[in-house]
Amino acid sequence: MPVRLNRNQLLELIESIEVAGGDASELRREMEALGPDQEIRTRPRRQGSRFNDEEEPTPAERLNHRVGDLFDSGISDELLDRLVELDKNHSQKELRAMCVGAGLSAGGDKKELAAKLVSKGVL
Repeated sequence: MPVRLNRNQLLELIESIEVAGGDASELRREMEALGPDQEIRTRPRRQGSRFNDEEEPTPAERLNHRVGDLFDSGISDELLDRLVELDKNHSQKELRAMCVGAGLSAGGDKKELAAKLVSKGVL
């Protein structure tokens, strides 16, 4: 689906492409060909690709964002290793059953379920 940009947005896109070392000459030509009030149509920016300036978060950062508040100091490397090991050794069904048995919420993926169980001292 095409994206509509105004002149300022197109200029920002051109600058970000050029700052990243890309060639935005075709976009510059498109901008010059437009009248002052026309909107610009271009392809949407892809997320998680070479067009995105932000780095992809690490697994520890993603997990820390989701369940880091369960632990006083967040997700350490040792804790991440333990959660990965629990993820490997238990099915999601088993982890959910353990959470229900411990009175915890059974929502989330396997690492989140394992984190809940570890934070409450069940595992």
